[in-house]
Amino acid sequence: MRERRTVVWIDRFQSRLVLRLGLYWLVYQLALWNFLFVWRLLEEGKGDPVEQYGRFFRDFYPMLLCFLIVAPFFAWDALRFAHRVVGPLYRFRRTVQALAAGQPVRRVQLRDGDYLVEMRDDLNALLDALERQGVIRVLGPAVPPNEEPAAAPAPEALGGQTP
Repeated sequence: MRERRTVVWIDRFQSRLVLRLGLYWLVYQLALWNFLFVWRLLEEGKGDPVEQYGRFFRDFYPMLLCFLIVAPFFAWDALRFAHRVVGPLYRFRRTVQALAAGQPVRRVQLRDGDYLVEMRDDLNALLDALERQGVIRVLGPAVPPNEEPAAAPAPEALGGQTP
């Protein structure tokens, strides 16, 4: 796909996925931290819990630092993964909305690395079948599923419509 969007957050699904993954990881970290503290209490026996927690914190603060260093990389990777799913879903939804509005549509094109390629091929096959039946108008030439699509026509060739 030649055009490059600058918007990264395009759907609520991304927000929910990143939030859910972040909460799972935070719960895991808190559970691990507390489990390690309880383990330390069991090993040391009775004593002043505040003083024991202070020593525990001094011994295990590198784990918290590691968490703070690694968390942004995990968040970035989760965002990139979600974008490779949500981008195709966004294109599918846009195509279906155009069909429902009775507008001519383009075959769905995805970026390299996007997921849901099989769904794109199925949707494009459906568009081709509907065009052959004269139900809809598809802009641009038919593209075999595993080939690179041709360049999109200029907006003026579409009567001022943008793709």
